Amino acid sequence: MSTPRTRLIHEIAARLGRTVQWGMRMNHTAAASLGVNATDMGAIQALQDGPMTAGELARHLGVTTAATTAMIDRLERAGFLARTRDPNERRRVVVQLDGARARADIAPLFAPLIHSWLDRLADYDEHDLEVITGS
Repeated sequence: MSTPRTRLIHEIAARLGRTVQWGMRMNHTAAASLGVNATDMGAIQALQDGPMTAGELARHLGVTTAATTAMIDRLERAGFLARTRDPNERRRVVVQLDGARARADIAPLFAPLIHSWLDRLADYDEHDLEVITGS
């Protein structure tokens, strides 16, 4: 016999699973719209948090350094990012997202989803939001 708590936990888990699936579909659709592949899209998203070395980006994405170099080449040619030498270690490459390009081409793809989330969260009080974030 299922308790109300158990039913709620299962419903939350199911909804989280659907959210992950929708997010993956959204990323694939956005990547296709931008003319990049899913891994390239992952790099673009990772670089939203700030510059990374090529090695850090490779580890973050779980790909080889050779694959990362090819990806950086593609994204640089497409105008999504720029690479520079690390001023402290000239052998390292630092990769940075082109903010203007991201705002112009990427942000509009995700804006409806983000606005939907913000609309949903508007009805929650501060305590509810703390529970959701685990604060």
